[in-house]
Amino acid sequence: MEAIRAQRQKREVEAQRGGWEVEKQKCAEDILYWFDNYLWTYDPRLVGKPGGAYIPFKLWPKQRENVVWLLDRIRNSEEGLEEKSRDVGATYICGGVAVHQWLFNPGFKATFGSRKVDYVDKKDNPDSIFAKLRIMLRRQPPEFMPAGFQWGQHDNYMRIFNPETGAVISGEGGEEMGRGGRSTVYFVDEAAFVPNAETVEKALSGNTDCVIWVSSVNGMGNLFARKRHSILKPHQIFRLHWRDDPRKTEEWAVNKQNSFSDPTTWASEYDIDYSASVEGICIPAAWVESAKRLRALEPRLQPSNFGVVGLDVGAGKAKSVAVPRKGPIVERPQSRGDPDTTETALWGIEVAKDNGASNLNFDAPGVGAGVSSTLMHNPRPGLIVTPINTGNPPSERRRWPDGRTSGEIFGNLKAELWWLGRTAFQRTHEYVLHLEGKEGGREHPLTDLIALPSGDPDSDALCLQLSLVKWERNERGKIMIEKKDALKRRGIASPDHADAFVLTFADSKQPMTISDAVLRRAAMGAH
Repeated sequence: MEAIRAQRQKREVEAQRGGWEVEKQKCAEDILYWFDNYLWTYDPRLVGKPGGAYIPFKLWPKQRENVVWLLDRIRNSEEGLEEKSRDVGATYICGGVAVHQWLFNPGFKATFGSRKVDYVDKKDNPDSIFAKLRIMLRRQPPEFMPAGFQWGQHDNYMRIFNPETGAVISGEGGEEMGRGGRSTVYFVDEAAFVPNAETVEKALSGNTDCVIWVSSVNGMGNLFARKRHSILKPHQIFRLHWRDDPRKTEEWAVNKQNSFSDPTTWASEYDIDYSASVEGICIPAAWVESAKRLRALEPRLQPSNFGVVGLDVGAGKAKSVAVPRKGPIVERPQSRGDPDTTETALWGIEVAKDNGASNLNFDAPGVGAGVSSTLMHNPRPGLIVTPINTGNPPSERRRWPDGRTSGEIFGNLKAELWWLGRTAFQRTHEYVLHLEGKEGGREHPLTDLIALPSGDPDSDALCLQLSLVKWERNERGKIMIEKKDALKRRGIASPDHADAFVLTFADSKQPMTISDAVLRRAAMGAH
């Protein structure tokens, strides 16, 4: 930290020699440069420690992405949603972006809203949003501050005015949010906890096109969750997780988790688990998180020679998604929005070829029928393709540890496939606990585990969707998986990535084969 302070002091000396106007212009053009060299934060936990409580804002890589993402939403006048863990600097990042634009973008107006006015601005409360804004502004070089700016005159309750350019940062609270005029961008803080959020949303629709909903999560029964899972597009969503913070270790996570009497507090506020307080989740988010970490923890994990691709056909109503899996290794999913089922079939073949898969399982009913038609007219040796109807009865050949068959346990094939996936995730979680020496750990064969990819939109969509779907029992006591209309009532869009994944567990009992001619067409279509 002292090195960062020294670097910033050196930068200010250089600016004095080369002229502050040049430095100011550079900061105006490059927000990351300004963050790196001229932004400070405050942490009261550091009072009395070397360096003190005021510290340079040193962005980690994911925070840098966050800054750029926010600026893109502002420039494109586009709504955005940021889901976050606690204590990852999200409010400071939003505030920093607002301060930068207030300094360097004439006419800019940012508004911060929260469910309580005191959370926005309260005298002598360093946790309020405006206290953070003032900390950032007071430590700016005087040369950056607007001509004629006076703290007593231009810094007022929930309003900071730039007399040189007319830029404004204002604040609102409670159900009055959105009614205070127009804004370039409106930040809704802790949006998942705002009461009557639909009323606030209506008010904001007349305020700005660029609303940024920022929050830790609070289950599925709120507007924030519905926007995250059903309304906004992937590029409008940003995730800032505690694992993105290089300062936080597994040991820190264990200690923090153990400090809560209620495990759902950790799951929702730190692990961004929307299903933490939802009963009956088929694959808990903690199990998914273990699967994301498995490859880094277990170097002996290897893909199998047998590869299978699960293909969920959207045909334009939703995305078509292909998920390749080789034994325990799930490769990066792929998706497309083209409604042409013939092209979707050829695309699915190409994904299978690119991933060295010998089997392609696809959902045959409904829009999948168009894919079936294309594939079934080419019965020659090659790629094995299997149409899967998850509404069919479960298989009778598979027996479970208690001796029962799948037909005795599950209401349909869909439930059986999801339960096979659930079992693999449960074993993975137990194995990760074993590797870390934690309670509940248990060894399992590596071939019985699941390792998930992450870090790209399709992989992250798969990881998220897996822990949203619930299971239940029908009137005969058999396990069923939540239907899509029930998911929709909970504000969750069709989990296409997860559905494609579970298809990789289906048996190829009635394979179709794809001719070399179709394979050549698929290859030509890819070029």
